[in-house]
Amino acid sequence: MHRVAGLMMALAAGTAQAQDVTVLGGAELEFLHEEDGPDTGTNTYLSGYVEVDASGFYAGLWAQVSEDDLMDEVEVYLGYRNQTAGGVSYDVGYTRYFYPGDGGDCCGDITLSLGVPVGATLGATLDLAYDPQSNLREGYVGGSWAPTNALELSANYGFYEEEAAPTEQEWDLGATYSLGEKTAADLRWYDGSDYVDSYLGLSLTWDSTLLGG
Repeated sequence: MHRVAGLMMALAAGTAQAQDVTVLGGAELEFLHEEDGPDTGTNTYLSGYVEVDASGFYAGLWAQVSEDDLMDEVEVYLGYRNQTAGGVSYDVGYTRYFYPGDGGDCCGDITLSLGVPVGATLGATLDLAYDPQSNLREGYVGGSWAPTNALELSANYGFYEEEAAPTEQEWDLGATYSLGEKTAADLRWYDGSDYVDSYLGLSLTWDSTLLGG
């Protein structure tokens, strides 16, 4: 994984003068209260990513560490994203998942994401994923409303399939508040058909352009 990150940074450094090449980076600190059920306390997750974008094509590395090392995760991803003249955004990609504390190389998904603006303050999203190795699918729809430049309210609903198990459903509802151009806070309620109980999550995010742009 370190070789992948090093390769991406070398590519960015070697082509920094090209205006269509950008290196992005970010981090997230997330607290999920009673994620494992009542009276189980708060789980803490720290994640970060680095991504190289060039003319709509991108490749990235995302990693997460947790108090429970079984939840540590690494994702390597690539794809293409763009936007139509009407403002509809689309993203087609592939993501490979690794769990260092729980078996290593797990699986991979082909992904498709769409974003549709509805007027000046409303938006809708569709996210689909398919694992060709296990023939498993998942899909989510979402909606958002931004009453101010800093505040966005959003909700998501979706399903996911698991091997030799019924299809499960999950949903969330929350608010995101921008603390500046690079930072934001998100407060969200989560629930689902396979959840022990609903729970609250709070995350603090930082995103920035590291090179180019």
